Amino acid sequence: MAEARFQGLGFILITVVLGLVLGLIPLPMSVPAELNYLRPDWLGLILAYWLLATPEQMGVVAAFWIGLVADIVFGAPFGFHGLNYVLLAALVLSSYQQLRMLEIWQQALLILFALELLTVLQLVMVGVLDDRDQSWLILLRPLTSALVWPWVFLLLRAYRRRYV
Repeated sequence: MAEARFQGLGFILITVVLGLVLGLIPLPMSVPAELNYLRPDWLGLILAYWLLATPEQMGVVAAFWIGLVADIVFGAPFGFHGLNYVLLAALVLSSYQQLRMLEIWQQALLILFALELLTVLQLVMVGVLDDRDQSWLILLRPLTSALVWPWVFLLLRAYRRRYV
């Protein structure tokens, strides 16, 4: 039993690292910089999946630590991603049993809403912390994240059911 739980935590860790790597992969130089705002929030999607699938292993504290690691990896102000992922965890965990029962496209709409709310919070935090203007195009990122959600969900569920 302990070995299966360790294997499950190892797989979760691998997917979190994969989310960090996907967030770091640069777009080619030939691509306009505005398209960078269309990149999904891979780490947020992976975190949302694990919060839905295994709420007993993932929680607010794990989301906070994942956020702090993301701050270090992405070079963001300390606690920037941590706060957002804690709020995402609180939103998902408050109703994860109901979310599990929804169709995948309904889950995508709720992921869109949650990530959009967190993106607005990020815009406010960047405005307060950095005192610089942030492009409103960043509000497109949750839309692409919601469009990618079904594939992330189905892929992670298939691997979880097979290996964990």
